[in-house]
Amino acid sequence: MRGFLRVWYETAARDLPWRRTRDPYAIAVSEFMLQQTQVATVLPYYARWMKQFPAWAALAEASEEAVIKAWEGLGYYRRARNLQALARAVVAVHGELPRDGDGLRALPGIGPYTAAAIGSISFDLPLAVLDGNVMRVLTRLLACPDDIALPKTRDKLQRIADEFLDRKDPATHNQAIMELGATICVPRKPLCLLCPLKRDCLGRPRAEEFPVKTRNAIVRREETIAILQHGERFYCEQVPEGKPWHGLWRFPDFDPARMIEGEEIGRLRYGITKYAVTMRAVAAQWKKRAPVAPEIRYLKREEMEGLAFAAPHRKLIDRVPHTKQL
Repeated sequence: MRGFLRVWYETAARDLPWRRTRDPYAIAVSEFMLQQTQVATVLPYYARWMKQFPAWAALAEASEEAVIKAWEGLGYYRRARNLQALARAVVAVHGELPRDGDGLRALPGIGPYTAAAIGSISFDLPLAVLDGNVMRVLTRLLACPDDIALPKTRDKLQRIADEFLDRKDPATHNQAIMELGATICVPRKPLCLLCPLKRDCLGRPRAEEFPVKTRNAIVRREETIAILQHGERFYCEQVPEGKPWHGLWRFPDFDPARMIEGEEIGRLRYGITKYAVTMRAVAAQWKKRAPVAPEIRYLKREEMEGLAFAAPHRKLIDRVPHTKQL
């Protein structure tokens, strides 16, 4: 099966910029960005990031504000902070990554999957990756009925991935099985007739039944956001550490104890973790003097462009009328 997978990959693999290099830094950037994010979304961010922060040292020396701004729109901002923490750790040890699995996993921001991806692709370490794409391929290949939300199932699948790994060329093997999951063995309507492993796939007749996973119920939530305008400036807050979106900028929540609600400006929907949020924006005025604190600013639109805003709040900026005084 490994041979069929390799031959398929050599002819069918997408031409992606991080596949044209073995540079550990470039591979690390791509792996951090690709966590929970699709390739099409990552591509323009990756290109801009590599121009702005072309090596470990450039990222290590950058301000956190610059790093978060460069990541703006990708979401899961902890990834950006972890990547910068990794860069600083690498620079502190003479700018090179360790060339063994234990050494990689000891670094900030690197777990088993990231260690396997960077280690195998950059250094040919015999470490098998296990991400969502790989779990889908393996559970279908074996018609595995176990719940992948359970740690014991993931441990089992990691052992299977280790056994399946081509130790002579782990870089190609890992990229091939991830590519198979991303382009052929997709969650819905998999392209089984094009799969290089179809002859050995036990789950092929009912592929969409795998993987089995217990899913958390989606919680629906509503929130009201206040647009407070003074002349050409808008009241904005920087989210403090310890809260979702910390370090990013946003419009404040509407507080009836401190604000007077005006007309509705618009609504939009977004998802975050287990929540499906309907966000309603209203024009508002202060009942008393506006609060003053270092994390609060009245910003012009052009100033907002230079700061990293939480994605839903960035969308609100374009919905606020340009001429109307709120």
